[in-house]
Amino acid sequence: MNFSRTRLAILLMIICMILSLVIGIGSLISTGAQLKSELITAFSAPTLLITFLDPIAMALEFIAVILVFAESRRMGGLHRPLASLALGFLIAWLILNFGAFLPTSFMGLLTGSVEAVRLGLIIKSSAAILQYLTPLFLIYGVAEPLERRILIPASTLTVAGNFLLTFLPIWSVKIVPTSLVDGARMYRPLIEVNYLSQPYLTLLIVGYLGGILYLTAYISTYLKLRSRQ
Repeated sequence: MNFSRTRLAILLMIICMILSLVIGIGSLISTGAQLKSELITAFSAPTLLITFLDPIAMALEFIAVILVFAESRRMGGLHRPLASLALGFLIAWLILNFGAFLPTSFMGLLTGSVEAVRLGLIIKSSAAILQYLTPLFLIYGVAEPLERRILIPASTLTVAGNFLLTFLPIWSVKIVPTSLVDGARMYRPLIEVNYLSQPYLTLLIVGYLGGILYLTAYISTYLKLRSRQ
């Protein structure tokens, strides 16, 4: 089989992963590995990186998943159900973010409920597991044994590192009142994390190692599929 759409999708995912690394590493360097609410402004480096690069990365990921899903309809074996699962995971992640995380967080900030804010963050952190597993299911069915052996630890490290990295700070989140232009009162979240302290440094390394393994497996699979052509 030609795998033309799958090759293109894998290339898009490689670009997506590189952009995610740029966003993460750039944000860490610009803040000195310190996450503080007062450092995050409209024109801070993390905000600009997320604003301009994150939508591109997300668009590339969705296009890639749709391309693989469409081509998998003409295939049999394990690849077809796994590609469907990858698409389902990504759609579920989108629904949980826009249908649960954003409304819950907004209501918490509007009413001054720190519990609602934390619940929203728990939903967001948990939903991200679906996104972390998407690259595994997306190409596992077309990957060769070597790449499959890389994909499994890649997904495990990515889920373990990144989930705990975002989940643990939730319990220290606070909210403080702030006045809007029209005099109305709303609340804003306060959070402070030193990523150079433990266990965050270990989790950070674990998460990035998983991302690098994912990238390695994708590059290797792309080159092998292209060589078949």
